[in-house]
Amino acid sequence: MVLQAVVPIATFTAALTLKSDTAPVKVYVKTPRGTLYWGGAGLNGDYIKPTLAAFQVAGIKNLSVGLTNTGGANFPYGKDIGGTFIDAFRAGLVIRYEDSGDWVLTTGMDAKEGQFNLIGYSYGSLLAAQTANFYANKGHIVDHLVLIGSPIDREFLAKLRANQHIQSVVVVDLTDKGDVLHAGMTQLEVALAIPTLGRQFGSGKAEGHFYYAQVVKDSPARWKSLAQNVFDAGVR
Repeated sequence: MVLQAVVPIATFTAALTLKSDTAPVKVYVKTPRGTLYWGGAGLNGDYIKPTLAAFQVAGIKNLSVGLTNTGGANFPYGKDIGGTFIDAFRAGLVIRYEDSGDWVLTTGMDAKEGQFNLIGYSYGSLLAAQTANFYANKGHIVDHLVLIGSPIDREFLAKLRANQHIQSVVVVDLTDKGDVLHAGMTQLEVALAIPTLGRQFGSGKAEGHFYYAQVVKDSPARWKSLAQNVFDAGVR
């Protein structure tokens, strides 16, 4: 899948030599650098900017944010019904499994130096996982893949952890916050979790799966703690 509007694109730096009928031709490709963060379903919401700000304060540089192609970029979290629920449907039934398509970034991610990190929350964690898988399989180093509140399939997660080009896979489950989703869960577990997710989403109390995705009084402290944990995991 080509994420033309969904994510900013990373181009690459490495010199390749191609043989022609006459002489070798050098092709230069930029190496992806920087950190990309995708939020939850809808890829929008009042929590995204302060989460990015918390990452920056913690010391994470060259940050970019993943955008949506479902028409929801201008709406607060939960108000873009089409984008949010379409994304949630895709997350639960499709992209939690490995997709062999082209998950290509289209803008940004071109810092001159530093790490190449992909961070995602909920639905965004699956975009991060698919993108990391695509670039790692092309031989590019992914320094850190951070999956927050991720319903990723167990086999796909194991494959990401075994990929020699992905240096670190960091899983941040929110089960201690009451989240019914967790990395490595089965399709049946995802289906059984839907009623609870609906109640948590509708409460607006930033509980369970939505611990970081809805704004409440102590949200700044939550985002700060998350950012520090990600920084402590080595993301720069």
